[in-house]
Amino acid sequence: MARKARWRRALGIVGAAAALPFFAWAPLGLLESVPSMVDVFGVPGLRIPASIVVGGLLLAAVGFHES
Repeated sequence: MARKARWRRALGIVGAAAALPFFAWAPLGLLESVPSMVDVFGVPGLRIPASIVVGGLLLAAVGFHES
């Protein structure tokens, strides 16, 4: 049982780590020195980082869920 808990916790950490750069990039994009996500991906391309964030958060939710 402890082995399963370790794997799920590792999945949660991986999921949170996948979402974290985009969470940090969103407010930093307001600065002049950092390009915004719209500049890099374009308006239609914002689905790419959004899907990575949603997938990472879903993976983190599954990984950190206590049953």
